Amino acid sequence: MNISILTEHSLWWLLPIFILAASITFIQYFYKSRYKNDLSVVRIFVLSVLRFLAYCSLLFLLLNPSIKYSRKHIEKPLLIWAQDNSQSIKFSKDSSYFQNEYSKVVDNFLESLSSKYDVQKLSFGQNVKPVEELDFSEPSSDYASLLNYLKDNVQAGDQTQVILAGDGLYNKGNDPRFSVQEIKTPIHTIILGDVATQKDLSIVSVRSNKLAFLKSNMPVRVALKADSCSGETFRIQVLSGSEILYQDTLNISRDDFFVEKDFFISPSRVGLQKYELKVQVLEGEVNAKNNVRELIVDVLDRKRKIAICFDAYHPDIAAIQSALQEKSNDAISLIDVSKKQVNFSDFNMLVLYQLPSNNGMNDNFFNQLKSSASPFLMILGGETDINHLNQLNLGLNVIRDNELFQDASLGFSPDFSIFELNQITEKNLSGFPPLLSPMAKFQFNQESNIMGTQIIKGIPTEIPLIVFSQKDQQKQCYVLGEGLWRWKLHDYKLNSSHEHFNTLINQIVQYLALRVKKSQLSLQYDKLYKETDAIQIGAQLYNKSYQATNTTDIKFLLRNEKGNEFAYQFERSANVYQLDLNNLPAGKYEFEAKAEAFDKEFIRNGSFVISSENSEAKELQASPALLKNLSELSTGMHFSLAQLSLLSDSLLNNAHVKSRLSIENSYSLVLNFIWILCFVILLLVLEWFLRKHWLGI
Repeated sequence: MNISILTEHSLWWLLPIFILAASITFIQYFYKSRYKNDLSVVRIFVLSVLRFLAYCSLLFLLLNPSIKYSRKHIEKPLLIWAQDNSQSIKFSKDSSYFQNEYSKVVDNFLESLSSKYDVQKLSFGQNVKPVEELDFSEPSSDYASLLNYLKDNVQAGDQTQVILAGDGLYNKGNDPRFSVQEIKTPIHTIILGDVATQKDLSIVSVRSNKLAFLKSNMPVRVALKADSCSGETFRIQVLSGSEILYQDTLNISRDDFFVEKDFFISPSRVGLQKYELKVQVLEGEVNAKNNVRELIVDVLDRKRKIAICFDAYHPDIAAIQSALQEKSNDAISLIDVSKKQVNFSDFNMLVLYQLPSNNGMNDNFFNQLKSSASPFLMILGGETDINHLNQLNLGLNVIRDNELFQDASLGFSPDFSIFELNQITEKNLSGFPPLLSPMAKFQFNQESNIMGTQIIKGIPTEIPLIVFSQKDQQKQCYVLGEGLWRWKLHDYKLNSSHEHFNTLINQIVQYLALRVKKSQLSLQYDKLYKETDAIQIGAQLYNKSYQATNTTDIKFLLRNEKGNEFAYQFERSANVYQLDLNNLPAGKYEFEAKAEAFDKEFIRNGSFVISSENSEAKELQASPALLKNLSELSTGMHFSLAQLSLLSDSLLNNAHVKSRLSIENSYSLVLNFIWILCFVILLLVLEWFLRKHWLGI
């Protein structure tokens, strides 16, 4: 640190300061001084020096001096070691090495680079976080989340170097190759795990409906993969407990064998059912963990019938139909009302797509709709006859001054309480493309519950986009815009599935089609969770006027498959209740929620299943191709674990990466230092003391 003194005025002022201080001192002690006869010349000289220093110090403060501090900072370039901390690394044939020796090798490697780089260690699996010790315990691998973290938290440029060590296997998030170029930082990759092809037979995926119906044929599709198993024969089974529901024997015809097997099973019990799919473990097979998968199905005893009514086909209709069929297995009928009449008694609910339309329509259809009190989902769009709709008196009145339309994105209403979507689904839906909505005001003749409002050109409004209403006993939902097919495509583009779009449509239909008496104690929960999910159960307690209240406790008794019971109690929050059940092992659970209020006892029973699907055990052969692509796309380098010394030499000898020298200056006024005042007082007190002592007075 360098310290210097600066003044507000020129330092040439020091000369007159010294002259003035010397003059005053000379007059006081040498010119006609009364001390000449009482003190020796030496003592007078000592007193005059003390007085001179005091005057100089006080006069120097008139220049408003300040002290300048200069500090040098050497900023090293940043080196980030990003480690795949997922279980697939531990499951490889070098498991002992990675659990015992690997961390020391990494630490020694980073220590050799610490002279040039500021080293930071990260691990990633489900989440990205700083790490000291590696345990390879993460249940999933998400390379895209690492790249998003680097994009948000690391300054772009060659001064930051990233080393990504992993096996190139990911089972969560998007393909990282789509986002690696946004980082604009070199990413050097190190391949870990087993690169050589090994003998392995595995269940790649299991697809089926999440809902099935009692004693009906439920389709199942199983994808099977075999590496280096040519000529082998294996057996596949589906079991419910000890009962074999299906089995078959297949021959493996080549080393890179892949097949999708379709078959049917018939559920024999109602409720959540857990089926186990097994393929035979072959002799010499390296990984047996991926030979077993679970299939969880909610078996119902009857099927809902839903009619999608229209008079002109549109891609939205196909999107709604597929969402219902993929997730709920409802009986879906497509009815062109311009060609066929609808028997309302045959259906649990109806979807009205842009009806009434500009093509013209008989009012008899809507008269039957109102008299039947059938619940309906109505989608408005460019072909909707708004004037005719207003005349039907269904409960919605659309006021518009023109026939214009506007692009409206979805913004979720925090006050919506009919059902709950998880935060991930809400976040995805909020980023979906806008719908084409009439530029109008929407008025409801009865109480409405707005699920989502319109965001127009990035500006939130109070104009509804998805609204629930009820007229008499008829449940209604209005989607005030067309273009739902874009939501379905966008969902697949972002997540490689239609899960979030399907969830929205099915939640809407489930609410509309369900005709039950409202209970004063209601619970909100999913019937299927993964071991890695945060399990939250919500509850609401209503008084006799069906107003939410939380004036009493709600007890929760959980029972696992072994019959062990665990007691919990809901936490109160506003007018609702919430219970967090985390770290539960896989299995089927039954529960009982109980509350005593309003002179009654309310009891709700239910069940859910936690699946033990181990994504990390499905594939153990490392994928160097993915890591090579990440390096090439980010102008980085690719190495094997044995080539760490080459990577070290390359990073140390990189002439483009250098430390940065910066100087930080700070200033402080001398007047702010109490020791300056103390110094002046000390001079004056010392002079006074010596004078008194020597003069004897």
